[in-house]
Amino acid sequence: MPTDDNITPRLAADAAVTAGLLDSGRSLAWASGMMLLMTAVVWLKGHPVHWPALVGTVVMASVQGVLAQRVRFDAGIFRLWASRWHHPLAPAADLAAFDVRVGRQTPPAASVEADLAERRRGAIRLLVWQAACATLQLGLTVIALWP
Repeated sequence: MPTDDNITPRLAADAAVTAGLLDSGRSLAWASGMMLLMTAVVWLKGHPVHWPALVGTVVMASVQGVLAQRVRFDAGIFRLWASRWHHPLAPAADLAAFDVRVGRQTPPAASVEADLAERRRGAIRLLVWQAACATLQLGLTVIALWP
């Protein structure tokens, strides 16, 4: 899957933008952790809680934490790719090497551009799921602590 010289900078820029976007997952993880900590402190100080909502809060925080780790991993990968892609053959070689290391079994895309676009969509989808879990956690926290 070799690329021409004009496409490599664009692929590197796409990877860099994706890494930057995925970095927002750290803020979501921090906010989720603070929400969980605040809920625990309020509960330990004797405030009555609604138990089903409290359990839901802990579950959503846990799922969000798992997704946050994956989003953080993806951000690092995209950042690495953006920093390495200065040679026309680098994107195709990096994507192929990554697939071998993680055991990805999907057939290769028609082009490096399409392959990177698919990977970007997948990484951003994980970020959306992380944000959804953090939002559900917020709602459940409000319900759990509502008097």
